[in-house]
Amino acid sequence: MKTLTGPCKGTTGVRRSLDHQTAFRSGGSFSRRGDEAISRAGGARGPKRPRCVMLRCAALQPRFLSSNGAWVPAFAKVHIRRPRTTSIDASPQHQLAMCAAAARTVNLLVVTSKDAPELEVLKGLPDNVHIMATGRTMEELAHMEGQWDSVEAMLLCGLLKNFTTKDTLKELFSKVKNLKWMHVATAGVDHLLFPELVESDVALTNAQGAYSHSLAEYAITACNWFAKDLPRMRAAQKAKKWDVFDVEELRGSTMGVVGLGDIGSACARLGRAFKMNVVGLRRNVQMSEEEQREGLVDKIYPPEELCSLMSTSDYVVAALPMTPHTNKFINREAIQAMKPNGVFINVGRGKTVDEQALIEALQQNAIRGAGLDVFETEPLPEDSPLYTLDNVLMSAHCADRTAMFQHDSLGIFVDIAKQYVSTGELRNVVDKRSGY
Repeated sequence: MKTLTGPCKGTTGVRRSLDHQTAFRSGGSFSRRGDEAISRAGGARGPKRPRCVMLRCAALQPRFLSSNGAWVPAFAKVHIRRPRTTSIDASPQHQLAMCAAAARTVNLLVVTSKDAPELEVLKGLPDNVHIMATGRTMEELAHMEGQWDSVEAMLLCGLLKNFTTKDTLKELFSKVKNLKWMHVATAGVDHLLFPELVESDVALTNAQGAYSHSLAEYAITACNWFAKDLPRMRAAQKAKKWDVFDVEELRGSTMGVVGLGDIGSACARLGRAFKMNVVGLRRNVQMSEEEQREGLVDKIYPPEELCSLMSTSDYVVAALPMTPHTNKFINREAIQAMKPNGVFINVGRGKTVDEQALIEALQQNAIRGAGLDVFETEPLPEDSPLYTLDNVLMSAHCADRTAMFQHDSLGIFVDIAKQYVSTGELRNVVDKRSGY
């Protein structure tokens, strides 16, 4: 396993194993086929894509004859590949496996408030997905006593008061002994991971794709906020002052995306639409064929070259997930490497940045400004200097809170559920050990 050191002196850095590129066998061990496939492909995968895992069927176990003459359970075979966009293999063995999956019932536990409006979306679930109960507390789910072992899938959704607590989730997890799949209707999972879940064979999926475009729009808005000096325009309007001044274009400037995953790639695409030069940072510096065709970025930096990206970017967009390895990944030295007119934008997680170092840079005008939707502590304490800084655009972790974002995220769950009951596969699978 290759470990990458920090990008700058004193940085913890990023370390990510290839565990997420293997999958669970029916007995819980990891398959060597995943690593062999990666080796044949020339190393680690490119950008984060939805991953597919085929789980063992809970009921009938159809078999197929392998190349070595052994009979193998069809749903024990693991596939990790891009989601199919065409019809699946129509071999007799695969058809038999599909029939077995379609003939069974998947018992689903929905963990949220019963009156959450987005639950309307679940009417689109397949007929053979049975919602056993809906509730966010153990009291609301008390009638499940004696039925916990029949739960195969669990959906965690809801916002703020509608979402369950981590303690309740731990208690629920200890009761559902036969759980195979847990889905969370968010993109980040750092708020709900705990050791028992991480070490289990339960597959965890998320709502990747539901929030990326909204967050990318926020990032571009923050870029324009400073490029056009919108605060000065607003101040002149309020003062009834005809203030003529030069503004900047985003065209030709450089956007540096730290964390070139789903959200970071969406930011890069919008940057390209504004004719910006775009560079990115992630573990795998090789661009996929799709990225090359799209022209997603001009260059990809490895994590240890964070300071180089920060020093060459006019707008730095952080889109990192929160993991033990990304804690304060963007450290003091990286912030000090920014251009004097550089703008720092964070749409990932607040704890991935040395917030005190960022505040000092803003107070000293060492950088031009910051656009922040996330913070080290949320809600942001009232005594935070960020509230009073004129060179800060900030929002209360709501840049992706659109009118329909909860409905959109559950729509992704419904799509995954349809795939699960028909083929046994899952997409948007999270690597629980890496945290994303």
